[in-house]
Amino acid sequence: MTERTHLSQPDEALHRVRGDAPTETCRALLLQAAEHLTTDRPDQPMWEAVRIYLARRFAAAHFPGYNTELAAGATLQFLGHAPVVRAGQTRGEYALVLRAAAQA
Repeated sequence: MTERTHLSQPDEALHRVRGDAPTETCRALLLQAAEHLTTDRPDQPMWEAVRIYLARRFAAAHFPGYNTELAAGATLQFLGHAPVVRAGQTRGEYALVLRAAAQA
């Protein structure tokens, strides 16, 4: 079996996002999202679509708008450090996951 020596662009981007520790901005966004989930219906189910929404929402609030490169980069880093939502997980439980991701 041959081994690839070069990653595709998506693979390289994922490697860079997952391989690096979160930036201070990313940590702040993860903690803001965790606080939101803790105070807003923490006993309700958490959905993957909410994870994506929160990444975009808090990145856009931190930077001037959804379509800026900085907001897009922060969104990608947030999503790279925020694990995929598990089936049956509540918003409050996922808040704990985000707090742990921010400390990584």
